[in-house]
Amino acid sequence: LRLRFLSPRRNFPDQMLKRLTQLDYDRDIAFVALETDTGALAGIGRLCCDPDHSTGEYALLVRSDLQGHGLGWALLKQIIDYARAERIGRIEGIILNENSKMLTMCRELGFSIAHHPSEPGLSVATLEVR
Repeated sequence: LRLRFLSPRRNFPDQMLKRLTQLDYDRDIAFVALETDTGALAGIGRLCCDPDHSTGEYALLVRSDLQGHGLGWALLKQIIDYARAERIGRIEGIILNENSKMLTMCRELGFSIAHHPSEPGLSVATLEVR
């Protein structure tokens, strides 16, 4: 959770939980990966777009015990494919600099990586999708 939310979390404020669980399908989409055997949550990929769909911000969360097996890659590819189909101009994600697996994955998928302009310790991954 720390790598996804950029800080340790033990609980979430009600407003944040609502934002994470109640989607505005005109602007947001979520892709959920479940374990085949148990139906347990394995990972989530989200894309939240601005009103004119010129930019979307993506976020990934893969369960710790399932990281490194391609699930994050599959979720991010699904987000990219969705963004292309919906003609979203570009997608961006904010990543902790220490999250080397995510940064490497983004580079391999064609994202450009830059240091966050105002937050040391963060990078911004950007992909032009149109």
